[in-house]
Amino acid sequence: MKTLISTTAHNIEMSQNIAKEMAKILETTPDFSVSLEGGLGAGKTFFVREIIKNLGVQCTIASPTYTYVNEYHTNKRAFAHFDFYRLKEPNEFFAKGFNEIAEDATVSCFSEWINKISPEAQSCFSGKKYVIRIEFGVGVGMRKVKLLEV
Repeated sequence: MKTLISTTAHNIEMSQNIAKEMAKILETTPDFSVSLEGGLGAGKTFFVREIIKNLGVQCTIASPTYTYVNEYHTNKRAFAHFDFYRLKEPNEFFAKGFNEIAEDATVSCFSEWINKISPEAQSCFSGKKYVIRIEFGVGVGMRKVKLLEV
């Protein structure tokens, strides 16, 4: 894995700036998939929301915790934001037809809790692969954030 960004955010504004830098990297890639790693409350959905916003989505960007996936569109591209936290079985990914979205090269995907799906399901995601790792920092609101190219 190649580290593209590795930094610490001390507040929301810094996290927004990091997401903006990530969006600049991703906007040059026509087809990508990003898996987000981090514990509950680490800020995975926050980073997806900020990145997608910086990539041109202007509508409300909500967490897909209960819907499993939300889709967004701009004039230039489509995005899917998955959250697999609530999946009970790793192969529910296929049963729910998520592979159709993941395999579509015209849709760039963001996935939270990708470790909840099977390795076969994980391999369905098209495009260039990235990982965003978010760890809690020492102080309140602090996060250690990395963007990795797989």
